[in-house]
Amino acid sequence: MLAGVLALVLTVSACSPPAEEESVGGPIQVNTPQGAVTVNGKPQRIVTLGAQWIDTALAFGVKPVAYLDNIQILTGSPSPWTADQLGDSTALNPENLVAEIAKADPDLILAEGYMPTSQPENFKKIREIAPTIPGVTGKQVDPWQDLVKLMGTLLRDDAKAKEITDSVNGDIAEFKKALPGLAGKTYAMAYMYSADQIQVMADPNDGAAYLFNELGMKIAPKLLAQFQKSKNPRFPISTENIPMLDADVLIVTANTPALKKSLEKLPGYATLRSVENGAVANLSLADISGLNQPTPLAIPYLLDTLKPAFEKATE
Repeated sequence: MLAGVLALVLTVSACSPPAEEESVGGPIQVNTPQGAVTVNGKPQRIVTLGAQWIDTALAFGVKPVAYLDNIQILTGSPSPWTADQLGDSTALNPENLVAEIAKADPDLILAEGYMPTSQPENFKKIREIAPTIPGVTGKQVDPWQDLVKLMGTLLRDDAKAKEITDSVNGDIAEFKKALPGLAGKTYAMAYMYSADQIQVMADPNDGAAYLFNELGMKIAPKLLAQFQKSKNPRFPISTENIPMLDADVLIVTANTPALKKSLEKLPGYATLRSVENGAVANLSLADISGLNQPTPLAIPYLLDTLKPAFEKATE
């Protein structure tokens, strides 16, 4: 899960339609390496492929007609911040994706940026069903603000896009004001996925670093040094390298409860600064996915979830 997604270089530009066309939903062109995607009129039946697009649509009050939720596939349940908002939307089966998307009869499909590379055959087929936009930027994880901005353009509702962005930024600003001591604190984010391997994130420009960067925090020194040496934004460390996780805050999850207990018993874990100070955020797989791919719905939820550990780090 934390291994990241494949980067896709693409450039997106939304051409504002003339005022007389906007009222009736004039065409908008989004340029991608796969060619220009033209969206005619205001989309009414949107299919969202991936949690970031799902959350972005829901933030606008738009319920997708069908969706593929990577968090639900991973955990068996929708993310806690979407709760029951998807209602009677159709959850797509990845094993029969193309046929089920066609059945949903969409007029717009919003896909993850890595799909053209990781699933070229599926991508080729679904783009024949309806206009398909594969991601927004080309970064490993699309910035949530860019998704919101594009969604506002597509829905002809720039005011709502600004409202959503301002609200999330306001939540972050209030959090920073309440915990000014977080500035300059270090953090490590780790996911134990097997008995002898722990996946870590070490790139300060990674999508998963977004929230921490906004709070003025920095990646654990030993993880950052390894990234600068290897240029690998996310990489596994063996269990004997637990000291690399030393930081003011530890954000951690594991594939199973048993693995989490194993992690806590590893030599060096108990003496990590974050563990000694009680500044450990034990997250669920859904939570860590929300950090990995930030959204306007996930960020406010995760601020509340992370707050106890962050408070300990600033005492």
